[in-house]
Formats: sequence, C-alpha cells, structure tokens
Amino acid sequence: MDKMSSRIKVLALLVALMFVALSTRLWFLQVLATTQFQQQARDNSVRFVYTEPLRGLMYDDRGRPLVGNQESLEVRVNRDAMGTQAEAVVYRLAHLLNVPVRMLVARLQTNRYYSFQPIPVAEFVPPHVRDYIAEYQELFPGVDVVPTSVRAYPQGRTAAHILGYVSPIFAGEYDRLKNKGYQQSDVIGHSGLEQVYERFLRGSQGIQKFIVNSNGETIRALGVKAPTAGDDLHLTIDLRIQRAAERELADELARARSGHDINGLPLKANAGAVIVMDAQTGAIKAMASLPSYDPRWLVRGLTKSEADYLYKSAAAPSLNRAIQLGYVPGSTFKPITALAALKEGFATLGGYYTCDATYTHPGDTSGTVFHNWTTANLGTMSLAKAITISCDTVFDGFGSKFYFSYVQNQLSDSGLLLQNDLRELGFGAPTGIDLPSEGSGLIPDPAWAKTRPDLFPDGWVPGGDILTMIGSTYMMATPLQLAQAYSAIANGGHLCRPHVVDQVVAPDGTVVKRAEDRCNRTIPYPPTDLAYIRGALGSVITSGTAQCSFSGFPTSQVWVGGKTGTAERPPHQDTSWFAAMAGHNPNAPKYVVIAMVEQGGFGAEAAAPIARHVIEDIYHLPNNGQGGCAVGDR
Repeated sequence: MDKMSSRIKVLALLVALMFVALSTRLWFLQVLATTQFQQQARDNSVRFVYTEPLRGLMYDDRGRPLVGNQESLEVRVNRDAMGTQAEAVVYRLAHLLNVPVRMLVARLQTNRYYSFQPIPVAEFVPPHVRDYIAEYQELFPGVDVVPTSVRAYPQGRTAAHILGYVSPIFAGEYDRLKNKGYQQSDVIGHSGLEQVYERFLRGSQGIQKFIVNSNGETIRALGVKAPTAGDDLHLTIDLRIQRAAERELADELARARSGHDINGLPLKANAGAVIVMDAQTGAIKAMASLPSYDPRWLVRGLTKSEADYLYKSAAAPSLNRAIQLGYVPGSTFKPITALAALKEGFATLGGYYTCDATYTHPGDTSGTVFHNWTTANLGTMSLAKAITISCDTVFDGFGSKFYFSYVQNQLSDSGLLLQNDLRELGFGAPTGIDLPSEGSGLIPDPAWAKTRPDLFPDGWVPGGDILTMIGSTYMMATPLQLAQAYSAIANGGHLCRPHVVDQVVAPDGTVVKRAEDRCNRTIPYPPTDLAYIRGALGSVITSGTAQCSFSGFPTSQVWVGGKTGTAERPPHQDTSWFAAMAGHNPNAPKYVVIAMVEQGGFGAEAAAPIARHVIEDIYHLPNNGQGGCAVGDR
C-alpha cells in the first residue's frame, strides 16, 4: 500500500513538472518569442504571378482579320535573383542582345516593377538567344526567355487611326487603374478602338499564388486561376473600301503637289481625310487620315526617329483628321444652310434670287463688301441653281435675313435661328462615334464672339451670319460631322450616330454587345425639302462645279450627288473639299463620301477626284484616272 502511494506521488510530481514545462514554453512562445515569430511570418509571404490573357481580336465586316496576336520571345530579368553576379550578368546579356550596356541598365533601373518581379528588357529575340541562355543558365542567373503574346497587324498600317495601339501603362495612369486589376507591367489601349473598347478586349488575368520565404524560395503553391481571353470586335469597316480610300487619298496628295494655287505657288497638299459612311445606318465603311503611321512600330518599340515623327513632327501623324480636327468647310456647307433658309422661310422651293458679283448687308455703313467667287453678275436663279454653281452672294442675302431675325428677337438666343438649326443637324458637338478624342467643331455665335474681341470688337455683327452661311472664316466642322449631316439628307431626315463596331463577341461566340439603332433622331425638315437638295446636288455633278471632275462617270448606273468646297485658310493655302452621296436609288443613296485635302486648292481640283475614284471602287466601276479641275466655289 505504501509502495502504491509513493508511486502515485511520483506520478503526480511528474505531471506537475510537465505542466510547468509546457506553461513555461507557452509563455515563452507567446511573450518572449513574439517578435521573432512575427519576423518569420513576415519572411514567409504570399506572392502573386500574373498571366496575361490573349487580347481580343478585330475583324472587318466580312470577317477579315485586322488585328490579331502573335508570339514574341521576351527576355526578362529578375533583379533579386541575379544576386552578387548582377554586374557580370548585365555585361554578358548586353553583349548577347547586342544592345549598349547603359541602355540595358536603364531598363533595369525602372521603378515600374517590384524587386521580385521579372523586368522585360527585350522582345522578339531570335530563338538562338533563348537556346544560349538555357544552355548556359549558370552564366545568366535571374534571366529567362519566355513566350508572350503581342499585337499583330496583318493588314500593315491600314486603318491605323481606327484600330489604335496598345502600350505600357503611363506613370500617371497607374493610380487610377490599379483598383481595376491592372499591374504596373501591363499594357493598355492608348488610342482608337484599343482605347475605347479596352474593357472588352483586355480579358481577365490569370493568377498563381505562392508562399515564398525571405530568400524568394517557393514554399508551396496556394492556387491557380486561368486567364480568360478578351472579347473580339467585329467592325463595320470594309477592308476593300478602306484600302481604296487610303490609296486614293495618298495618290491624290502626291498628284495635287504638282499643281499650283491662285498665286502660282506649288500646292503643298500635306494632309487629308476620307470618310465613307452608310447613310442608311451610320456604319462607317472606311475612314482614312494622312499622314499616318505603322502600328507595328509600337509593338517592337519605337526608334528615336519614329518617336520624333509620331509625337514631335509638324505632320502630326497620330492625329485622326477625319474626326479630331475642325476645318472651315467652305461651300460644302451650302446645302446645309440652304435647308435652314428653307425651314425659316427665308428661301422657297420656287423662289429666285440675285447672284451678283458682290453683296453688301442692307443698312451697313462700315463699307464691308462680300465677294462672290466670280467677278461676273450671273443674274437671278433658283436655290437649286445657286447650289449647283455655288453662288456665294445668294447665300449672303440669306445670312442677312438670319441676322435681322436675331435683332428682331432683341438679341436673344431664341433669335439665333441659323445656329440652332445647325445644331439640330449635328454641328457644334461630337457625333458620339465610338472613337476617342472626337472634336466638336465650332458654330460662331454672339457668345463665342464675346470671347474673341480681337475679331468682334463691336460684338456680333451681320458678317458672322453671312460668313457662316457659306461655311467660311469662323465656321468649323470635322469631316465626320459633314458626313453625318449629308447622310441625313440622303436617308430622308434621320441623323445617324456614326459607329465603327457592329458587334462585340465573347470567345465562346456569345454576342456581348451589339450596335443599337443609331438613326432614331429625326431632323425637322420635310421630305420635299430634302429631295430638292438631293436634286441640286445631282446637278452639281452633271452641270455644276464638279462637272469636269466627273466627266464620263456612268451616272446612269450609279447616281451621284455632291458639292465642292474651297475654304480659305490664311496664311495657309486653300482647303479642298468634296461631299458626295451615291447609290443606285437617287431617292435613298446608300453611301456618303467625304474627301478633304489640306492646302489642296479648289474643291474640284483635289478632293472631288478622290471621292469619284472611291465611289468607282465601291461599285466596281472602271477607274479612268479622271483628274480635277480648277473651278472656283468659295
């Protein structure tokens, strides 16, 4: 019994000692070793490796590829992994890549990446570079060659301004984008459709999670999320018509430079734009702007000369002149203001008007005289005839009536009938096309005049309305705004919102987004007035200012109506314009074609031949090489 009691006492003592030891150890872990284990916990952290998804593709209206993806072998350097061999590795790698050491060092010194993130330092390296680094990996610690996906442009520079390009996120953009899942090393759309449809094209990144220790060694993987490819864009652009528009514009710019302006100086014809729009739907079939650039430059990296040309040269090739810049529209504006004169009762379908060589506003004592493009008095004529031969002084008279209306309405905004009518036709505001940085143009009015005392020291004067009537001096419109207004004339009065994307389609074929009805806005003009203007535009081709430019054109096969425009732009040479509509049905022309050449001379001289040849290309008609004519139409 005594032995049993002694054993129990010994066992109890051992248990007590064990509890004391465990309590001591627990106290040590929770109190004394807290700092140590917090540091170890920090040393073991979760790292994320992101896998870029394949970016969505772009196709024309018949499924022909415009933008794709291609594989590039990319050299990436992990600065931490180079360790003490960093200097030697950089020298070896610079020699292998045949780039200056200072350039490679500059790329590695970027603050765009965390220290543990691999930094891309070279793209499109040949396979032998990949093989050499793999074979001698001990000489290149921290250096990997990995396949990546970059943009491909199978049509070259065709439609560059429409498609846009992707490039690395700018330093100032990251704070805005990081909450949307972007990493500092990502690329993003920076112009054209790449920018506007970024959220569809991008897709979703793949993510791999790893626990790593303070030495960067992986302890274990936590999980993987596969990337999801971006959505594809199916455009309204017709590749064949797009190529034709770019070709005809380039050819005419070169041809026009052999001509001369009214002072006998060689025409500079330095830039231009062409738009082909489906007048019945608002779909853009072609949009050309020159000078242009090659988006493939942005894929492989710009050389200094390419960067200077793209961003610093006077040519400004990155600008889309079809939508971003406003121009004085010249006489292409007369059909627009003729509609306004009809609407307000200042002109009638059966009226006749005097086309003198000069015009003076009634009651004006300032001595201001407005001149027609010809010094001859052409007698009285109908409104249609005034459009056909482009008589300025007939429209000057309408401008006076608009000004008198403003005065009679006690100088209130409600009396700005001309300006209000122009806004109803889409001028003075962006059209809403799905492309970035669209311009608004300018409708001159009294409010604007107050901001320009240098031009209007006495406030709004009759000349403001008179010059606006003929699209001169202060009035500014983009080629796209003109295309929208002419389309409304062609389709019977529906102001269509232009668009270049027809459908957004997911990788599984599901339609994510579809172009809505873009022609549901009606302009307040009766069908008789619109038909009258279309008839006048047809006469411009057969017996007016564009007759010589369209000599021999088979109008019995394809009806064409149009208007020439020659806009003065001192100190520059005149801007050449032509606005056309064409189709098998003259009562509902299918297409509107706008051509504009900066410093190209008369409208019939440079722009009209472009429009003619594009229409011939659209309808597969023979191109007879008909040139332009020096016909006045200011």
